[in-house]
Amino acid sequence: MDQWSYLERRLVADPRGREWIVALMDLLGQEGDPEGPMVDLQAAHAASRYFTVIYTPGGAIQRERAWPTEAAARAAWEDLVAGVLRGEVDPSQPVFREDLED
Repeated sequence: MDQWSYLERRLVADPRGREWIVALMDLLGQEGDPEGPMVDLQAAHAASRYFTVIYTPGGAIQRERAWPTEAAARAAWEDLVAGVLRGEVDPSQPVFREDLED
């Protein structure tokens, strides 16, 4: 996960002392995923190009959500950081997008 470019990224410890990385990224601002061409990513994510992600320092994604605007994604990112710090968001219980096609 660390090879991606992020608009914001912060290492956050929850009240139990577990560390999580809470990140905000612009998918279309990436160099490209080595697994697939950037043109495919642009077509697939044109309507929801901003993502908030929580992952472990080892790289396991625990939570992911897409947002249509940077302002909405940035507000959600700030809420996630604060929620993890206060213990209101528990990244050890993964939450993934449900709108993915098989």
